[in-house]
Amino acid sequence: MLQNILTLTSILGVFASAFAEEKRLPADEHFEVETVATGLVDAMEIAPTNDGRVFIVERTGSVKLFDPKDGSTKTIATIEVEVRNDSHAREAGLLGITLDPEFDYNQWLYLFYSAPEKPVQRLAKFTFKNEKLANETLILEFEHDRENAVCHEGGSLTFGPNGNLFLSTGDNTCPFKSNGSAPIDERQGHHEFDAQRSAGNTNDLRGKILRVRPKPEGGYDIPDGNLFAEGTPNTRPEIYAMGCRNPFRMSVDSATGFVYWGEVGPDAGDDTDRGSSGFDEINQAKKAGNFGWPYFVADNKAYTDFNFKNNRLGSPFSWEKPLNNSPNSTGLKSLPAATKPLWFYPRASACAGPVYHVENFPQNPGRLPAELDNCLLVYDWTSAWIRAIKLDEQGGIVWNEPWLSRHLFVHPVDMETGAQGEIYLLEYGSGWYDSADGTLKKITYSETPISIDLSAADPRMKGLDLDHPGSKMIAKTTCLACHMTEQKSIGPTYQDVAKKYRKDPEARDRLAQKILSGGMGAWGEVPMPPHPQHNIEETQQMIDAILSINAGGEKAE
Repeated sequence: MLQNILTLTSILGVFASAFAEEKRLPADEHFEVETVATGLVDAMEIAPTNDGRVFIVERTGSVKLFDPKDGSTKTIATIEVEVRNDSHAREAGLLGITLDPEFDYNQWLYLFYSAPEKPVQRLAKFTFKNEKLANETLILEFEHDRENAVCHEGGSLTFGPNGNLFLSTGDNTCPFKSNGSAPIDERQGHHEFDAQRSAGNTNDLRGKILRVRPKPEGGYDIPDGNLFAEGTPNTRPEIYAMGCRNPFRMSVDSATGFVYWGEVGPDAGDDTDRGSSGFDEINQAKKAGNFGWPYFVADNKAYTDFNFKNNRLGSPFSWEKPLNNSPNSTGLKSLPAATKPLWFYPRASACAGPVYHVENFPQNPGRLPAELDNCLLVYDWTSAWIRAIKLDEQGGIVWNEPWLSRHLFVHPVDMETGAQGEIYLLEYGSGWYDSADGTLKKITYSETPISIDLSAADPRMKGLDLDHPGSKMIAKTTCLACHMTEQKSIGPTYQDVAKKYRKDPEARDRLAQKILSGGMGAWGEVPMPPHPQHNIEETQQMIDAILSINAGGEKAE
């Protein structure tokens, strides 16, 4: 997920015409957002317990436990994981956690992580005993490519009805050589650049939503109703949904059993002859299906079959009868028809939280109000907004509104419902790697309005002149997903940019144009995506704000 650094200036403006009715939710002042844990490193996913405690996993391997009784957060285990090096595993590590449906009695929990001793992704069961994790039991593992800057690992875990465990897995592919379009490079030696081998492969567990029923002794059974029946040649029966790029966070509606996940989309800033510009998706699976990647995006906008060897365009793929002819695929050539998402929007980093049901928390103080009943809560890691999508009885969208937009969130990465009806929101932290300022926040409802502290500053903006019009514009874009002023993230610091270009008289216009069109090479191999929603005057102001800081991060004289 973290790879998608892309832009979404104002989701409100983009969708104002579609959702233009009056506001249906209580004002933000009726919700208390309380920070309950701090200092988390690359925080990834949480699992609240019925006694009010919250398990937290960090990508670097730590499993922590927050206890509301004394406000403590302690490390209860450290899992040895493959995190990254200069050439691979950009998004690997300890990625997901969920509790067994009978956790109160058996104390079992499940972790999904990148094994360090061999290139596999592993799902394992642990027993929480004496405030530690013990008795690791293997449930499932599958191959994991770790070369050529692959990314997209998914990793979200959750249980659904009948003891079925759902696991989201990314396409484990390098997207950086496809110009933001479909990574379908079939050339020999370009295995890691072809998502047809993973997301489009019926015989591979990557780029999927998996559904299994774990067995107490380890391993798993296959529930009825998955995409391919057991014994179907060239398929894996664990697959519930295929055709996923990076299904980063998901949930299962406790009332309907429908599965929801956010699909982090591709990088293209504009439509090209190879296909659509990039979109993120909120997907809904009422039943098993194919969700299109790498052949389609958004509402089945088709990519063109592109030959990377001779740069020739073929025909657009057919959503009704998609074909996978890649030599890198071991699965079926004829794939199920592609399913459209519940909702999609211009590329960023989509995540799906829970579907909230007020009736599950009768009379509990702090539970969310009736207006949020049967609402799917969705959020975006890059753009840091939260929205409530009201669903009808069939799972269709009734309305879609911003929620808590007056509050500041920094890379929200997971959202779960607590035992009393509160919402726990996990923030990854401000940096891209080794962020040590992740937080856990608790959201509750108050009939009496609560004042909101609007003075809180985004830590990623430290060192910029916050009154500069360019700084204000930076704060509203997704530039902060990859850049900070003083701390190195996946992109260069603004200090370093200022130091390198301040004395170059042509830098202002050149860099302003680069923000618009995107680029790569000046600071490494990770590309900067285009930002076509801006105009040149706006990007010039952004560059002015950056060039006005000196090497110490302070405003230049």
